[in-house]
Amino acid sequence: MVAPFPDKDFPIVIGIDFGKPSVHAAGPKSKRADFLITAPYSGTTFSGASYAFMNDNEITDIKIRPGQPDYSYPKCPTICLYNRDDNKLIQWGRSAKAGKSKYPNITILQQFKLYLDDNLEGVVRQLPLDLTATDIISDYLEKFFAYVKVDMTKKGFHQNFEKQARFCLTVPAMWSDKSKQIMRDAAIQSGIINASDHRDRLMLISEPEAAALYCERTCDKFNMQHGDEFMICDAGGGTVDLIVFRVEMDAAGNRKFRESTKGLGKSCGSTFIDRNFRKHLRKKLKKVIRRSPNGAIEIPDAPLDHMMDIFVDNLKPLFDGTDDLYSDISMGFDLVTKTEPSIGLDEGNMTFTKQELKKHVFDPVISEVVQLCRDLQKDTTNLKAIFMVGGFGSSAYLYSQMEKEFSPENIRIVQPDRPEMAVARGAVIFGMHPSKIATRIPRFWYGIEITNIFDPSVDPIEYKVVRPDGSVRCDNRFSTYVERGKPLDIDSCVSRNYTTYYPSHTACTFFASDSDTEPRYTISTPTTSVRKVFDFEIPMPTLPNVKHGDPVPLTIKMYFGEVELRVEAVIDDQTYAVVCNFNA
Repeated sequence: MVAPFPDKDFPIVIGIDFGKPSVHAAGPKSKRADFLITAPYSGTTFSGASYAFMNDNEITDIKIRPGQPDYSYPKCPTICLYNRDDNKLIQWGRSAKAGKSKYPNITILQQFKLYLDDNLEGVVRQLPLDLTATDIISDYLEKFFAYVKVDMTKKGFHQNFEKQARFCLTVPAMWSDKSKQIMRDAAIQSGIINASDHRDRLMLISEPEAAALYCERTCDKFNMQHGDEFMICDAGGGTVDLIVFRVEMDAAGNRKFRESTKGLGKSCGSTFIDRNFRKHLRKKLKKVIRRSPNGAIEIPDAPLDHMMDIFVDNLKPLFDGTDDLYSDISMGFDLVTKTEPSIGLDEGNMTFTKQELKKHVFDPVISEVVQLCRDLQKDTTNLKAIFMVGGFGSSAYLYSQMEKEFSPENIRIVQPDRPEMAVARGAVIFGMHPSKIATRIPRFWYGIEITNIFDPSVDPIEYKVVRPDGSVRCDNRFSTYVERGKPLDIDSCVSRNYTTYYPSHTACTFFASDSDTEPRYTISTPTTSVRKVFDFEIPMPTLPNVKHGDPVPLTIKMYFGEVELRVEAVIDDQTYAVVCNFNA
């Protein structure tokens, strides 16, 4: 029997941003054990945390600065440093970045949330050291949350407060169901939650949904009315996620959000600007670095990495498209006295003109973000504003290009306060008020495999099955549970009744398709792509007074309005949680 989540036993909710956890606590400030909600948000390049009290709308950010307490930025890089000899994590965050030169035989891993993007092909797919995505993420989460616990204890939270904690973890909207399950598995492996815990002890919310909850605070500022639409552009280090909500006011004047279009997402975040800059910098340096005895131009990694750090930490945030940027050349290049006007080098200082930065570094990525917003705008009917959130969302140059594109259509471009913390803070708010998200739009068709009446004019002959009773059926048919693009309330449950036979277990495979039209088969065709999402098995419980071979009514319930798919089975009036195998 599946019991409801015992909220009263878990007065603390902790959200984790893999890019930024947030913590939110409820109750009077003098009673730190009261209902706390922490919202960690798992970003691709930086991680952070915030907390607030339930009866206090103020949200305070936790400064995640392992090994560098004086560093001013409140978030730390999502980076892991591993020992190649034993595959053990040595350092994490900025300490890992600083420790690259201190340890021999090490591997640096960063941007590893991109490994869970099924849409990204090629360069970032292969993991080193026989590590899995679950291993790396869980290692980072373990260290990250240990830091959060120490920090919160210093602020007055009691020892072992995390045992009373409920967690809210944010994920990109574009992620597959399997990727979401990997994040859940990583949270369990890290020790943040236990495998035996109630499933709802760890809540998931998409990053743009969390950002929307944070941006709601500005709706009054812009006079957002019932029926108005606004877009969230959550631009982070690796991914850019878009989602559109329609404002809905109830009779009491309470505001809720209904997702009004199918969201979009793409891996075109600011790390791709970093890659462009690195490529452009190497090209410039090759013109002045002496060739080695074998004739090759070898650019040493250490000084190149140092210049990349200067770009990421200092130059990139300043660029607004109106001024050139300047950087000292690293001593390791032995170019401090050299001058080469063709690349902007003047006695150890290099100039990057605004024209070259736009053309070679920023515009190739910025144009993808603008086009992504334009593509989603086509599905809207009353778009009033676009909120820019995430670390990349705070870019002055991105803001100016979005303004240039959309302002002529009277669509406001808004950068809320602390846009880099919007997702983490929104996850805190979701932990307190999960019902504020009223509907979601499914990104896929979902269904199971059945046999159906064979149609010789349509169905392939190899799918034809003749049953012992003489009926002719078509195998591999797709039985739709959820229609792609059709709004679902967050508590939507699709229930189907079947008959099984005692004492057999029931095995089933669940499929998904992002095709524009409803799939006919569970096997892909030239025009329709179908993939397996997971297998699940429903064990037959011991039933008194039921004999071998007796028919047993079975109801399968699937919940689709939540961020994660959830399956339950009802046998003999008892409800059972169903374990889904995403690795099948």
